[in-house]
Amino acid sequence: MTPWVVLGTIAIVAAMIGGGVLLDRRIGVLPRPRELAAPPDRGPHHAPGEAPETALAGPLDRRRHGQRCPACRARMSCDPASDQVVRYGDRELVVIALVCPKCAAHRGLYVARA
Repeated sequence: MTPWVVLGTIAIVAAMIGGGVLLDRRIGVLPRPRELAAPPDRGPHHAPGEAPETALAGPLDRRRHGQRCPACRARMSCDPASDQVVRYGDRELVVIALVCPKCAAHRGLYVARA
């Protein structure tokens, strides 16, 4: 093997690599690392009032009535005597225990105490 064959092979390989890089930069043949990265985890998603972090504000009477069951969309009922007062951080919250009369689903609703 002559040195010109070796140098020619290296030049052809370098030209192909350079051409591939230029093609990828212009057209975008390969996906970019930020496109391949997984989306950031934002933690659990709670509906308003389902968790202490998402406690609702406002009068308790308005929150007790008119709540719908997430499963069957029937109006949920509650007993004001079953309300619980909890402390979350520096806030006092009232947990309203709601029960669906149609499908017997239970749900707790967190409301910030005024």
